[in-house]
Amino acid sequence: MKHIKIILTFLLILSSLSYADEKQENDWNLKRFNIYFENDIFRTGTDSQYSSGEKFGLIYQLQNQDYFFYDLLFLGDDKVDSYINFSIVNQIFTPADLTQTQLIEDDRSYAGWTFFETGIHKSSKNTLQSLYIQIGTIGPRSRSEQIQTRIHEMTDSELPMGWDNQLEDEFGFNLRYIYKLRYATDFNSGMQAAIIPYTEAELGNVSIQGTVGFASRIGWNIQKDFGMTTINTGGENGIPIYGEANSTTKSNWSFSFNFNGSGSAVGRNIFLDGNTLVDSHSVERNYLIANLGLGISARYKQFALDYIYQKGTKQYESEDSIHGVGSVVASWIF
Repeated sequence: MKHIKIILTFLLILSSLSYADEKQENDWNLKRFNIYFENDIFRTGTDSQYSSGEKFGLIYQLQNQDYFFYDLLFLGDDKVDSYINFSIVNQIFTPADLTQTQLIEDDRSYAGWTFFETGIHKSSKNTLQSLYIQIGTIGPRSRSEQIQTRIHEMTDSELPMGWDNQLEDEFGFNLRYIYKLRYATDFNSGMQAAIIPYTEAELGNVSIQGTVGFASRIGWNIQKDFGMTTINTGGENGIPIYGEANSTTKSNWSFSFNFNGSGSAVGRNIFLDGNTLVDSHSVERNYLIANLGLGISARYKQFALDYIYQKGTKQYESEDSIHGVGSVVASWIF
């Protein structure tokens, strides 16, 4: 309950700040509230590898685009909308066998990563640039052991017994940059389709990697945005293209089938490589990984719900099998 209260307090403070600004200068407008829930139990029924993730985030549109930090993003189109997001995130990683109390040498370590994330975004008709900073903690101070244990108690699931072997406390810092293109078409039948290729780079003590990927969707009244995303790939969910910030909910509903894929070259992953400055357990990481996902999206007026199931190649040499994770994003659009 303590963690939930902290998250709600944080979101209420940001909403209050937005409301005050809107009344005084109409400078920051709250546009979207996203709740992400990711877990490998959705389809596989397992609880290992990337075990779960939760993210609570707010997206604001900035009417004043003269903020100095926007000079960090270079977008050739003069007609852009500007956004900023604030999020709190927790991610949990565990080995396959939760019953073992001792360290499992050929499997990943227990690890948790709790962090604050903020990002700036420039959106044109066909492109989106995003630059994020992530700051948080890995190890016991992330409180991931308590979060997972509490969830397992509430769901009457098998309790994880090996958290004494988790990674040591470490301050986490990561920069993340994403560039997206959007190509869309309308069919005579009333259906629409969009494909969104993107490139992504991460740099920090948590992760060093480069990614290329795409998101695609086909459906009815599909949203004019840059596609459904997960916590780890694609950036922020539901940022509109230029000029569409106030028209997302004009049609009563929308529905689409979604498909995505990505490939990454990985230079560092702290959850596999271990702590940066102290000795800790590690496994032999694979340098190239890939993911494929299939899902659906639906929206009725201001409420949107996205689901996608992704399956990836092995992330390290001794991993038993490829791993799947389901992602649900519930959104309220303002």
